[in-house]
Amino acid sequence: ESMPADTNLVDVMVQLRQAKQGVHLAIAAGDLSGQFSQIDVTKAITKFADVSVEVALQTALRSRGLKPDGIFIIALGKMGANELNYSSDIDVVAMYDPDIFDGGERSQGDAAMRVVRDMVRLLDERTGDGYVFRTDLRLRPDPSSTPPCVSTRMAETYYESVGQNWERMVWIKARACAGDLSAANAFIDLVQPFVWRRHLDYWAIGDIHAIKHMVNAKVGDPSMFDPAANVKLGPGGIREIEFFAQTQQLILGGRNPVLRVPGTLDALKALAQEGVIAQDTATRLTSAYDVLRAVEHRIQMLNDQQTHTLPSDDAERARVAGLLNISDVSDFDAQLLEVRRHVHTIYSDLFADEERRSAEAGNFVFTGVDDDPGTVQTLKNLGFENPSRIIETIRQWHRGHTPATRTSRGRGLLTALLPQMLTRMSKIGEPDAAFTRFSTFIEHLPSGVQTLSMLLAEPALLEDLVATLALAPRLAKTLGQRPVLLEALIEGSALSELNIPEDASFETAMNLARQYHRDRAFLIGHRLLHGRLNASDAGRAFSDLADQLVEAMALAAEKETARRFGPAPGVYAIAALGKLGGRELSITSDLDLIVVYDAPEDSSPQTWFTRFTQRLITALSAPTGEGSLYEVDMRLRPSGNSGPVATSLASFEKYHNNDAWTWEHMALTRLRTIAGDAELCARVEQVAKAALSAPRDETATRADILDMRQRLASEKSSKALWELKTAPGGLIDVEFVTQQTLLLRGTDALQPSTDAALQSLAESGHVGPNDAETLRRILKDLQCLQQVLRLAVGDNFDPETASIGLKSRLARAIGVDSFSEASSRLEEDKRVAADIRCKYIGPIATD
Repeated sequence: ESMPADTNLVDVMVQLRQAKQGVHLAIAAGDLSGQFSQIDVTKAITKFADVSVEVALQTALRSRGLKPDGIFIIALGKMGANELNYSSDIDVVAMYDPDIFDGGERSQGDAAMRVVRDMVRLLDERTGDGYVFRTDLRLRPDPSSTPPCVSTRMAETYYESVGQNWERMVWIKARACAGDLSAANAFIDLVQPFVWRRHLDYWAIGDIHAIKHMVNAKVGDPSMFDPAANVKLGPGGIREIEFFAQTQQLILGGRNPVLRVPGTLDALKALAQEGVIAQDTATRLTSAYDVLRAVEHRIQMLNDQQTHTLPSDDAERARVAGLLNISDVSDFDAQLLEVRRHVHTIYSDLFADEERRSAEAGNFVFTGVDDDPGTVQTLKNLGFENPSRIIETIRQWHRGHTPATRTSRGRGLLTALLPQMLTRMSKIGEPDAAFTRFSTFIEHLPSGVQTLSMLLAEPALLEDLVATLALAPRLAKTLGQRPVLLEALIEGSALSELNIPEDASFETAMNLARQYHRDRAFLIGHRLLHGRLNASDAGRAFSDLADQLVEAMALAAEKETARRFGPAPGVYAIAALGKLGGRELSITSDLDLIVVYDAPEDSSPQTWFTRFTQRLITALSAPTGEGSLYEVDMRLRPSGNSGPVATSLASFEKYHNNDAWTWEHMALTRLRTIAGDAELCARVEQVAKAALSAPRDETATRADILDMRQRLASEKSSKALWELKTAPGGLIDVEFVTQQTLLLRGTDALQPSTDAALQSLAESGHVGPNDAETLRRILKDLQCLQQVLRLAVGDNFDPETASIGLKSRLARAIGVDSFSEASSRLEEDKRVAADIRCKYIGPIATD
């Protein structure tokens, strides 16, 4: 009956709930007495749903003083197919036509949203009288980003551009049910070309195959034999019959209009009529459908619960059987099992080859609005901690929320790529981190087809990408910002050289340098991570890159200083110390630099070269929109932090001849000039060598060096095996032995590289050949491990929580087969290095 015009929302809520009780009672009586077939029952329940939605919508409109023109409700799912059962949700889409609907004082979208919220409240809210229908609006276009009522204009654009195959399946059952039916039917007609595609490519068919896995049904599923079966979602259940029909409708319906019917039984009849399936198959599935729906209805009659699972208790299950006029529960169980086995056998033969190919990996289904339970379990088995987050992210990609998947081909490629990609993420041992970084990568792709095609065609490239994303956060960040770098890896194409135009501003020069550094450091790190570049070569490559950038930024700083304060009053030299001096840089290393100038004293050069050095530090270390280059450490300059940032040649010479500490001369053994005036660079190196070659008190020098080593041990007392630098037997020990010997015996063997210096000291007889070769081998091991660790985790390595992928790469870095072998080798290396340090320098407290 129609509602009076002045009826308020509360009154309508009461009347609808009371009407539901009476209608359900009448339908159940007809059902149990045998007067109604299952089709009669579902049609009657659906008819009441239609009337309820109409009343709720019209009431909501009247309460806001709005006309019904142009706003409507479309039923989908079981409601659209007239197949509702007693406790079904109703799946509906609420829309308004912006050319017709009048929102009154509010905007159309705001008014429509409020009306639909009122409508849902009238149907869905639980009161003392219960509820009418649980109302689900999530089948609307892009539900996470759209209001409850969407405009037809927006929906049309969505389905034309990013509509998915599972949504085509949903719209097979679309039916206008409330509101402006003329406008509703016009929209349904509008989306027919989307639903019924005449031509399907490989990717679309593959995606439909994937949809089939929404039912987690596999041959031999033990739940088949459970008497407490889920007659909807379990093996041999109602969903399998629905999917059996709908998947074939999707593939063939574009070319055959006869198959375009919403009801499951009508679809089976049409498929048989057109020769797609055997008549016997249609008959058996139709009979099974009737049985399963009847069981489902009686399960829900017991307590009006939205459940499709039979009770596990025999007595309760006997009540269900009794409602079906079956007196013996054992007979009921046997009959139902036989029906379900027939259904499952027929269903399993559909896309059987695809089913077998995917059976080992499990479910990888990212369609629909609810998480597929099988996919959740598959992702858990693969080690993902939050499967729902993974599923929702991929669901958003499929909705075209990233440029890479805004084309159907891009989405098809993604569907095909995901199983092997997620499996590889699991195997590398960092699945969640890898997925998060892959998200950044794919969301920055300007277009996904070319890149995704290459990843799909080249499994080795996919494995390479996943490992890079999982194991090297720095590289992953760069790749996320610059996905074009992946193509450089694939094609082996050379990157452009650093080119800073003459007329470039200081800021432009900084940005160009950062872009160049980002790309080059990525390629060096990538080759190192994947074993295509050994650690010593990586150290030289990172150092050569830093040399090039220091020189470029020095020129930019010189130009900027000259622009603001006039031309340079003399010349400068930039020298590297530490790891850069020894060409042993890693991806995270600071740059230890000093600036030395030479100019006439009467030109007051200190101020100009101080300003120049400050701009050089800014050019190298200040963050810009393109990131940053390096941290710069100037503390090794004469007098350290208390001295000027730029030092005259005369002051540099005087300081190192008269005032330098032993530790400063140790650092000076690694000096290497890298930029500036060539003649001055040569003089700086001569001054350094002369200062190091001067006679020194051996006893005092040895005492100083032992004291320094003992201080480091007390300040950084970690004895952890994977502390590679300061722990006993670490890099510091190898460097201290080398530098002490250079200062006391071998300034003729000066080399900024620790490895080259040890070789020279051995050749000149200052270090025994066995000790030198042992230290060189240990140095190589330590540097190899440090290069990989700094690329992957910086200095925060915990072997207890490290991934199997990283452990594998650490083993490979030093040429052993397993992480346990690498750990044993490292333990032995450090023991031997500490013994040699004791021999040359002395013991420390932790020895």
